[in-house]
Parts: sequence; C-alpha cells; structure tokens
Amino acid sequence: MENSFFAELKQELAEYGKALGEVGQLRLIGIISRVLGMFLLIFTLVLCALALFAFIAVALIDVLSSYLPVWASALIVGSIYVVLILLAIVCRKPLFIHPFIKLMTKQIRSEEELALKTIEAEHKAELAQVRITGEVENATREFNFVVSLFSRLWDVIKGLRRRK
Repeated sequence: MENSFFAELKQELAEYGKALGEVGQLRLIGIISRVLGMFLLIFTLVLCALALFAFIAVALIDVLSSYLPVWASALIVGSIYVVLILLAIVCRKPLFIHPFIKLMTKQIRSEEELALKTIEAEHKAELAQVRITGEVENATREFNFVVSLFSRLWDVIKGLRRRK
C-alpha cells in the first residue's frame, strides 16, 4: 500500500510540475512576444521616420532648386512612408506580436489563443494541486487512524498490566 501511495503521489507531483511548467512557459511566451513585438514596432517606426525625414529633406531641397515634378515625386514617396507608418501602428498585433507567438509555439496563432491556453494550463495545475492535497489529506487521516489505533491498543495493554 505504501509503495502504491508513494508512486501515486510521485505521479501527481510530476503532473503538477508539468502543469506549472506549461503555465510558466506560456506566460513567458506572452511576455517575450509582447516585448519583441514592441521592439520591432519601435524599430520599424524609427526606420520609417528616418526615411520620411530623408525624403522630406530631399523634397525640400528639390523644391528650392528645381521645379514641380522632382519634389512632387519626393512628396509622393514621403506620403507612402506616412501611410506605411500608420499601417504599422494599426496592424501591430498581426504584423509583430502574432508572428512571434506563432514562432514560439507552433499550435497557437494569436494572443487570444495564448490566453486561452494559459487559462487551460493554470486549470490543469490547480486540478493537480487539488489531487495532491487530497492524497496528502487521505494519507494523514490514515496515519492518524493507525497512530490512534496503536495508542488505544497500548493503553489497553498498559491497563491489563496494571490489573495483574
């Protein structure tokens, strides 16, 4: 009985550890994907802003030194970069965060799925914790029962010895 109890307790602890590991892994993936996504967003915005300023500068120089067609084309290219910056801001999750989540976990494709998987892993960890707590309480009850049985038996033996 004791070997099966310890084997069962060991299995429950292993399941609990795996569930906690999965929770930690999913939370880490969420944090890393947000950080990397934000880094890439900032990096993209900085590069687009630098390119925008370069084209604006070229456009201003062309405005001062030549006629309409050169600076008009430079302003068109500059406006394309403005549109790209706005597009990067609007689509930051599908462009930056979701690809990292998909890269880190092959089954999860978005933050919503990651949140659901994290909740599921936390639930598994809680179930494992409840099972382990139940096993320990049962073992404690059995131990207390055996100890009280032996103490009563000892009291009976001591009572019989005193009568003699």
